Amino acid sequence: MVKIDDFYKLSALHKAILAAKFATFPDPQYAAITEDPILAGISNEIYDEMCRLQEKQMKGAGKDWQDWRRVKTSRGYNGSWRIAVMAARNDRMFMEQSREDKIKIAKCCLSPFTCTETELNEFVDEVERKNGAQSIETLFKENDLDGAQLYDLSHNYLVTGGEARLVIGSKRIPACDVFFSGVQTFRVSKEGSAGIEDSIPALKKYTVSSGSLQKFDGSFANEKCKLRVVIEAEQVDYWL
Repeated sequence: MVKIDDFYKLSALHKAILAAKFATFPDPQYAAITEDPILAGISNEIYDEMCRLQEKQMKGAGKDWQDWRRVKTSRGYNGSWRIAVMAARNDRMFMEQSREDKIKIAKCCLSPFTCTETELNEFVDEVERKNGAQSIETLFKENDLDGAQLYDLSHNYLVTGGEARLVIGSKRIPACDVFFSGVQTFRVSKEGSAGIEDSIPALKKYTVSSGSLQKFDGSFANEKCKLRVVIEAEQVDYWL
């Protein structure tokens, strides 16, 4: 049996498990990692031990760590809620389970984070898309995103159909995380030498539509660079 009682070694292992469970683009073949009950148990045990060691070092520190463990309905720690939802959707077997078993799977998906029963039910509803069908058209119609800044743009070529991520933010909405799945078109054209890291480009004009495909065609610009981003995908999910 391997026994680790050094906080920093446990912390390193904890980070490695989080990286495996909550990768930015969950690949369908690795959905089992996110849902695995054995890994979920190990993840919980590691966090419990980290809390114990912190409490031993300084009274009250363990409680702080337990507070940080809460997944929160704001979509969780570093987007873990969002990633877990996407991973569960990639598991075709999930939909065939009973509601009770889906709740159990939800706990495994979100471990080592803790959730209320209400949050677990919300998680299952979101996986099943019972929280309302999302569309790129609705996103821009219901939210003031004119002039939104582009914080991140990425595309995963490894997943069948492709996935893309667009992170934008405005004064009213600090961050809007948009996930496209079943990507049919992903095209970025650029004028100028500067990039996002030099000066964050702002959304100057766009067109969106939701039909057989979710379509986004937007032009971003900063002082030295212009970007045109075109994404066409089967589905879209977004978190504000």
